[in-house]
Amino acid sequence: MATRIMESEFQPKEVVEEPTRPALRLVRSDDPYAELERPAPGVASRGVHPNVLVALVGFYAIMVGSFWAFFARDAAAAGVLVVVTLFTVMYFSLIVGGILLADSAAPGERQRSLGEFLRGPVEILAGTISGREATMQILLLPAAMMTLAAIIGVIARLS
Repeated sequence: MATRIMESEFQPKEVVEEPTRPALRLVRSDDPYAELERPAPGVASRGVHPNVLVALVGFYAIMVGSFWAFFARDAAAAGVLVVVTLFTVMYFSLIVGGILLADSAAPGERQRSLGEFLRGPVEILAGTISGREATMQILLLPAAMMTLAAIIGVIARLS
């Protein structure tokens, strides 16, 4: 059985390039963060309350403060604490910046109060949990670390 091959099959096909997306620009004259912001309707009534995130950062700040209060005895220790403080600031700057640029409440959407958050639902990847449970999951470890850092600092200072 003979097959017939056409010459057109061997001709190079015209390559069509898809238009490229413009590079992400962080500075614009009208709104520098317009391309980064993602309004998500309903996030103010389903997401984590901002006060819980402020408490999270506060617990870590108190922990680093207790390190400074109890362990900054000489220049070497202070140098290590400077590095720890810088890493903590960088870490939380990235987290807070990511939160600010992530799903944000739609314009005009009312943020629920902290009490409503604690009594209401919070959406997570696996489904829905209560606000109290979300708060415990977010704040329990940092609160324990803050408390233990202070206890260890007091013991180290007294011994």
